[in-house]
Amino acid sequence: MRRGAAFALACVALLAHSATAALMSIDLGSEYLKVCLVKPGRTPISIAVNEMSKRKSPALVGIVNGERLLGEEAFSFAVRYPESIFQRARDLLGKDPDDPTIAAMLNEHGLPYKVVPHPKRGVASFQIGEDAIYSPEELVGSILYYARQIAEAQAGGPVQDAVISVPAFFGQRQRQAMADAAALAGLNLMGLINTHTAAALQYGIERDFTNRSQTIILYDMGSGTTEVALVKYSTYTVKEAGKPRVYNQLEVRDVDWDESLGANLLDMALAKHFALQFAEKTKMKVNVTALPKAMAKMRRQVRRTKEMLSANSAAPCTVEELYDGRDFQSSITREEFESLADDFFSRAVAPLKRIMERNGLQPEDIDAVELLGGGSRVPRLQAALSDVLGGRGLDRHLDADEAIALGAGLFAANLSTSFRLRKFGMVDMTMYGISLTLDHVLLAGDADAAVVEEAGGEPVMKVRNLLPYMKKLPNKRVVKLERLAGDPLRFSLAYNISTPHGLPPGVKTPELAEFEVTGIDGVIQRYNTSGQVSLRFEADYSGLLRLEKVEASVEYEVMEEKIIEVPLDDGTNTTASTGGEEGTKEDKSETTAPAKDGEENGGRGDAESDTDDNDSAEENGGNGGYGKDSEEGDAGGDGDVEAGDGAKDGTEGGKDAAKDNAETPQANATANATGADSSNTTKPATTIKRIQVPKIKVAKVPLKVGGRGWLSPSLSNTDMSEAKQVLATFVAAETRKREVAKARNDLESYIIAMKEALETDELVQKVSTEDQRDSFRTRLTDEEDWLYMEADESEGAQQFIYRLKQLRDIGEPIKRRAEDLEVRPKLVQELRNALELQRSIVKAWPDTKPWILEAEREEISKLVSELEADLEAKVAAQSAKADHEDPAFTVAELVQAWERHEKAFNKINNKKKPKPPPEPKPATGTNNTTEGKEEGAADDTASDAKVESEPQGAGSQGPEAGADDKGATRADPKKGDRKEDTPKKETTKDSKAKKEEPKKDSKTKKEEPKKDSKAKKEEPKKDSKAKKEEPKKDSKTKKEEPKKDSKTKADPKESSAKGSGKKEDKKSWSWNKKGDSEL
Repeated sequence: MRRGAAFALACVALLAHSATAALMSIDLGSEYLKVCLVKPGRTPISIAVNEMSKRKSPALVGIVNGERLLGEEAFSFAVRYPESIFQRARDLLGKDPDDPTIAAMLNEHGLPYKVVPHPKRGVASFQIGEDAIYSPEELVGSILYYARQIAEAQAGGPVQDAVISVPAFFGQRQRQAMADAAALAGLNLMGLINTHTAAALQYGIERDFTNRSQTIILYDMGSGTTEVALVKYSTYTVKEAGKPRVYNQLEVRDVDWDESLGANLLDMALAKHFALQFAEKTKMKVNVTALPKAMAKMRRQVRRTKEMLSANSAAPCTVEELYDGRDFQSSITREEFESLADDFFSRAVAPLKRIMERNGLQPEDIDAVELLGGGSRVPRLQAALSDVLGGRGLDRHLDADEAIALGAGLFAANLSTSFRLRKFGMVDMTMYGISLTLDHVLLAGDADAAVVEEAGGEPVMKVRNLLPYMKKLPNKRVVKLERLAGDPLRFSLAYNISTPHGLPPGVKTPELAEFEVTGIDGVIQRYNTSGQVSLRFEADYSGLLRLEKVEASVEYEVMEEKIIEVPLDDGTNTTASTGGEEGTKEDKSETTAPAKDGEENGGRGDAESDTDDNDSAEENGGNGGYGKDSEEGDAGGDGDVEAGDGAKDGTEGGKDAAKDNAETPQANATANATGADSSNTTKPATTIKRIQVPKIKVAKVPLKVGGRGWLSPSLSNTDMSEAKQVLATFVAAETRKREVAKARNDLESYIIAMKEALETDELVQKVSTEDQRDSFRTRLTDEEDWLYMEADESEGAQQFIYRLKQLRDIGEPIKRRAEDLEVRPKLVQELRNALELQRSIVKAWPDTKPWILEAEREEISKLVSELEADLEAKVAAQSAKADHEDPAFTVAELVQAWERHEKAFNKINNKKKPKPPPEPKPATGTNNTTEGKEEGAADDTASDAKVESEPQGAGSQGPEAGADDKGATRADPKKGDRKEDTPKKETTKDSKAKKEEPKKDSKTKKEEPKKDSKAKKEEPKKDSKAKKEEPKKDSKTKKEEPKKDSKTKADPKESSAKGSGKKEDKKSWSWNKKGDSEL
């Protein structure tokens, strides 16, 4: 089983860096396009709707009177301008104007386009009028720009990163043209994906194949093409964190197609049928299919007829004014329709038959047959497919229209670093094999490689299978040549026509590129050998093959100085003598065994041993060993080039030997040192010796690549710049058109709205006089006449904006007075109620919020009274005015005044209650004296003596840390409050106190809960004194506690936290630190 690279894919995106990390995928078909938006949110992958709220849009672009029309707008003009509205522009990408497939397409579908060579590049292009010529890249780029607008409208921001689906039969030239079109649309093309691969991904992403693998067939019939793909779903296992993990994967096994067969041929069969009927009914000798406008009308109607026949046994066909003002009406049954398209259904099942035969499949080997594309809905087609599969039923688990776009969206999310996705293996393949031919190569000792024979007598082969048919993507290939004698090295690339698919559609010759490599002479002059010349290629996700670089790798020897230690040979020390002999052997070993060093030009230390850079699955985004096979060892296969005796696939043996030799001196030196130490404990006398050691280095020398290059290259910088300028002109014109349309619409809407208000709005009539309304009505009528009769949109949007402003200067005061007349009374009453409520709140502050100062209360009361007086004054002034006069105050002014007042009121009303000041702690001596009296202790002198002895204990505080001038310990207010959090240690008693007062001890413990706060704050002092005695009777652990406490006493600020108080400080700090990160 072929195993492949794994991709991390998922149906739901879990993480994105920002809201701007939106991606898009585009399913660009022959007739329609679908856009999928990938964006963080509740539905991260969804179909974007266009300006008409439709989920699929016409893939149309038109140039009418120098104006570009796209999508739905182009569709609306397609009947009026059939020669200027282009469909199927995608199918002209990468083709020559004399390509027979272009003429066949135009003829079969009745398209009246004029295809000519591009004046600069010679590719097939569309001509409009006498001199306007547009390349397919420009037209397809315009369609992709329209798709980007759809995505950005739904995303609410810019979207640039995109994946585009392409048919499997697209070759190198067509794929490169699509990439150029994406660049013209301003898209960052993340990659191209084959349509069948995208659909297969959408099918498998939500299924589990752990218990059983599946083999399915995807049958996709669109409007212009038909593709059939064989896909296998299974699992693969990788180790993650030392544990095996099983993931699902898909593998594309085979693909077949008919690039010219699509559902549009059914439309044409109906159109030709009805055209004959029209000629018979009208007795007119005219061929409707040859009339562009009549054919455009007919195609649009027969599409509806065909869709009706999918669900009905008969359907009508009605076309108004088909030709010469005459209408056409007819009908057709499903049987008649199917008889018209017998050849079509025969061709439709042919790709499926080829897939089954090529892979030796029987109907029972297929687990599912999924139908895609609009053409797959035709009942007769479904019956024909079922017959080929032995009568089995067909499946519709996928959305026939949107599966490809959604699958491409998943692929886009995988390629982006903004999304974290679950893993799903995906293996896609190349559809065409590509070979490399050495056209001219000089080998050492010979003049022409074409007549060189190897030592065995066999002639040198010149063709190498560079990219085999059905090779997994992406893929890196390397061709290595040795013993080259000089410049130039010429080679060419071409399609391998012996593969099942041969050449892409429309490609007449297999040649792809011609290259000439020079610079080999310079390498030989410098290093006296050409070394190994590497041609590095890469086939990316998009299936595009590129020559990455050409370089020569040359090994050369240099002498480097090395400093070693050798024993002194004085004839008296046998150990030294032995070591000296070993040192001599080591020197010889270093001299005769040169070691390889790193590359000279920043390359690797060793010469390349493989001829395929991506044979590790990791380079392909793979899953362990996935993707390895014998072919990837080199870009070879049958008929590989062996350029002389030295042209071999690798140099692994020499590399390993050199590596061993390079490690020998260090290994010998280590062995000598170990042996000397083990045989004689006496260290011998040594001396420093400088020796010359040969080193092998590898130089990577870039070579110059010239020649014709790719025969169908991408757009040059000049061509790209010119094409972008053409499209930028269209974009500027469209932007200007939108601005004019918006300005005109705003003016028209205002005129209509104000004329209606002057006639019907009672409030407007109250706040304006009859003369004011008549004058304004006349002005509105004049502007309306100008708008419909004289306005020239070519003059831009400013003329509409200016006229709208003049009308607003007249109408807005009337409109504002009408609004104020309705709102003002309610607002005034609400404001009065609010001021009364504030007055009652202020009056209650002495009881509810006593911390608010009297001056603050007086200030707010004053503000309430002032605003109330101002309000009543304005109300009185307004009552003296007529409704049509300017008001004494506006609603907006009243709202602003209230907001300022409310801000000042809330500032005082929300004033927080201040925290009570901490109670001062009494001196320690006083506390001890009081406590002593409660317990029946000695007099104050004895109590003071006790306090003075406490600093000597392990848990106490010395005079330097917290004692006052009299020797009494100062209380730390910062630490004293924490005593309440440690009730366990409050009951701890000084052991000495227990011995002296045993009868009072129990009584004291019972009274502790009743102690006042002063007594509680003094408890840490007792605890510390108790700790002083603990080492005498506790375990070894407790003996260490005084040492810890003494360290704590080094900080005067921390010295007052005794016993449990100190422990709680540390715990509280740790929780806060941890809580910050967790919250």
